[in-house]
Amino acid sequence: MRSKIDFYRLYFDQLARREFHPHRSESTDYIADIYRKGKLIAYFSKADTIAPCSQTQLLMKEKEFSKLMNQIQDIAQATALKMGICTECPYTDQTEKMSNGWYKLSEYQHFTLAAREHHLFGYVFNTYMTNPAGETENRRIFYSREPAAQDFAIRSGLIDERTLFSESELRILHAGLVKMNVLDNNVSNDDLMTVGQIIDKIEDIIPELRKQNYDFDFESEFMRENDIEIGD
Repeated sequence: MRSKIDFYRLYFDQLARREFHPHRSESTDYIADIYRKGKLIAYFSKADTIAPCSQTQLLMKEKEFSKLMNQIQDIAQATALKMGICTECPYTDQTEKMSNGWYKLSEYQHFTLAAREHHLFGYVFNTYMTNPAGETENRRIFYSREPAAQDFAIRSGLIDERTLFSESELRILHAGLVKMNVLDNNVSNDDLMTVGQIIDKIEDIIPELRKQNYDFDFESEFMRENDIEIGD
């Protein structure tokens, strides 16, 4: 599922690959403080904006600092594209535009699928339930159409969730298949090829399962208390 947490996980991972060091921010306004060689360079906000550290900006040469800021911004955009964000507008002039700026794509059984243009990542989606009082509840944000549509279909009852694998189930399945691929000598070549294809599919869905060769752990840095907040 391509949720905000999925994006943060992969984006901070990509920063770490390029010798940036994202750390969970102590500020209530930001998700992460982004360092480079011990210097605080930028902040990543809950609204998915990248703000420079003004103190470091004053101390560094303008050209050097601008280069680092551009790298952080470019990595964010490249990560979003890698995750399969929607770059084509999913609505038309005839689509209902709601008062909050979102466009209503579908509605069924008190659940809504909506989309709007994002300042950094193309078009984003959200699903939510409308309670009897007309209030919005349980809003979830997605960066691509497919997982948003799947979430809407499951929550509204259009499809049966029991026919699908959850992310945790895919992770367990991936671990078992990797172990089989390495240790089980009784598997035929044809079956090994099939196992490899399944592993590739799971890794396409959850890219961070691919082998890492650098020191960065999103879970330990940002999910210590599982209370990271999701911004708009």
